[in-house]
Amino acid sequence: MVYDSNNQSIRPMTKQHAVSLEIPILSNQIETLTSLLNQGNNPSVKGDFFDFSNLKSVHFARWIIAPKTEKFGACLIYAANIDGSINQHLKDLTLHFTEELNALFSCCVNYSKLEENHSEQLLSYLNKHLIKTPGFYVGAPNRTVQQIHSETELHTAIKNFVQKNRKKWSSKVEAYQAIKNFIAGDPKWDWVKQPYHLPQKNYFKTFLLAVLLLLCLPLLVIYVIVIHFFYELQAQPFDQNQNQIPEKHLSEVKQQEDIIYQNQLSQVFETKGGLRKIGLKFVLWATSYAARNWFVEGRLMGTPTIHFARWILINGGKRFVFFSNFDGSFDEYLGDFVDNNGWGLNAIYGAAKHYPKTLFMFGKGSYKILEFMGWGRLTQVITPIWYSAYPWSGLQQIVDRSKLRVEVGSPKNLNNTQITKMLR
Repeated sequence: MVYDSNNQSIRPMTKQHAVSLEIPILSNQIETLTSLLNQGNNPSVKGDFFDFSNLKSVHFARWIIAPKTEKFGACLIYAANIDGSINQHLKDLTLHFTEELNALFSCCVNYSKLEENHSEQLLSYLNKHLIKTPGFYVGAPNRTVQQIHSETELHTAIKNFVQKNRKKWSSKVEAYQAIKNFIAGDPKWDWVKQPYHLPQKNYFKTFLLAVLLLLCLPLLVIYVIVIHFFYELQAQPFDQNQNQIPEKHLSEVKQQEDIIYQNQLSQVFETKGGLRKIGLKFVLWATSYAARNWFVEGRLMGTPTIHFARWILINGGKRFVFFSNFDGSFDEYLGDFVDNNGWGLNAIYGAAKHYPKTLFMFGKGSYKILEFMGWGRLTQVITPIWYSAYPWSGLQQIVDRSKLRVEVGSPKNLNNTQITKMLR
């Protein structure tokens, strides 16, 4: 086992997992449940209800209510991005949050309120409502929460060392060697010397995906044509920009934004049925596959700010939910996605009712930017409880700190070009 400077174990290359729960809410308990969640902790409201900082394996977590509509009952949705196994995380929830879970689930369907601490009953209820996560992206894969904190500490120590001693060095090579000696000479940083490999693209598996798409190309062309004429021409978009959105809703969602370095987004959509839903499942599968095997270096289709993203199907697939944790503002986030991957947005969210009309599935849609931004706000829901384990770390900072850890911990020396890049 490898330990960091705080004597915390670091398990290299630990895979992150998505935990997703969907729990129907009793129709007469929605207001009670909403009040409970509003006591919770998020960057804009410091509550003591669900303090996820006690769970050291959680990167990000949230609770939301998927709202009640004419067609669907309200659902309590939980989403967490974790290190280690899902089963262990559920056990941790029952251990640390017995009272909170008991209070929440008392407002939900088919739950018998605990009269005393029966963690097995809670665990059984959690497992019963565990759902699959068909779409999942990790911006900085194979890094534990503890590793991210430790590499942040390492970066700070090196930065302070450089600032204190930079006038003593006459060249970049001399500075680089001094940094390596600084790390090697302090037992506090012994964990840095342990072998660690940055996530690498899997060219073979990505090639297999490309082959599959090429083989399916004739079917995909037919599918796109059918979708356009039998779905998109009959679509009924919201056709509203942000200035036309009800002021109360816009104010509520904006109140939670721009408090820390990161922001979060929770959206709930009604799914177009039939072939459009089948296509959605395929696109989410392909997105997750590509995320695991190609987009492993901190950029999703050129967008460098997304820590985690997921798509889950609820209400038997008749609705779907999108969750994201990202750096920067809401407008910058959606704008970056449109600039880098608008056609991908259309492929996924074109399956949602009231999305801006697409042209043969990949055109228009999100490229009608004002309408797209309005749609994004209208489908956004309040996230009363949400947590970040490292609220002041940007994704690219996390990625760069891992690179720094490898560069200063490796027994091999960098060349001049690599040294310049490292110091910068």
